[in-house]
Amino acid sequence: MTSITTSGNVREQRQSSPAARTSDAVRATAAARRRFDARLQDPARRAPRVFRHLIDRIHRLLPGFLRRRVPVTFIGYALINGSGFVIDISFLTLFYEQLHWFYPLAVTVGYAIAGVYSLLLNRWLNFQSHGSLVSQGSRYAVGLVSQYVIFILGLSSLLHLVGVNAELARLISACCEGIYLYALMRLWVFRGTPEPVGEAA
Repeated sequence: MTSITTSGNVREQRQSSPAARTSDAVRATAAARRRFDARLQDPARRAPRVFRHLIDRIHRLLPGFLRRRVPVTFIGYALINGSGFVIDISFLTLFYEQLHWFYPLAVTVGYAIAGVYSLLLNRWLNFQSHGSLVSQGSRYAVGLVSQYVIFILGLSSLLHLVGVNAELARLISACCEGIYLYALMRLWVFRGTPEPVGEAA
């Protein structure tokens, strides 16, 4: 009976010894590191880092006077919204040319799909914002509607009315609406999200 008690006391002393506690701490640290590494391998976390690295690299290629004036997120915005424009045109072609939808409906649905694509990718990859998606989406919808009225309907129609070629008028309005929508995203939709200062700084 005494030997069993003594053996138990020895085990308790070993478990409570500094060496045992250090060993437990090392194992816990290693387990935490493995969990952290697993999270880093998650594509949902890896993709924003890869995208940020890409736009940093492109930003560094700009001439010095442009690099000081063009935000890094503008590069990301240009990439995302440029591909969004391709999506817009592709859906317009599908809905109007292939499915023979009413043209205004085809334009509107394609524009809406591209808008959702732009919002989600800018939020996730470019601005990496964690704010309320509902609030941000509502503000972005206001921006899209105002952009459509001011530039697509208003400015391009006005330019065409005063004699500017229709394609050129649309190109000018597209450049203006791009800058307008980026400013709206930066200052209102994703307000409070800091501009990244990483490799491009």
